[in-house]
Amino acid sequence: MAIMAESNNSDEICAENIAIKVAEWIKKCEKTIDFVHNYEPSEMSVLEALQGHPNLKINDPYGNISEVPLSKKVESIESQNRKSLSRMNISGKATVKLTTGEE
Repeated sequence: MAIMAESNNSDEICAENIAIKVAEWIKKCEKTIDFVHNYEPSEMSVLEALQGHPNLKINDPYGNISEVPLSKKVESIESQNRKSLSRMNISGKATVKLTTGEE
């Protein structure tokens, strides 16, 4: 944002215009800094989080199946060739069947 002073005969009006423009610029900077440093995201429901295209979502494919809450939801784990795997020896691609029936 450039600060431009209007060319008037009165130095007082010119100084006042500059002061107003500087004050506006400082407020804009404060709002930006507050947003970056003081931003606390609000709680979001599952339905709100699932809105939008899946390619625009962040996905973390890694998790510890041995820890709660995942451990309570896992029914079985199978390798690509459909051999049952223990929860301690999971590596590579696997199919995880949940207690809800989802895979």
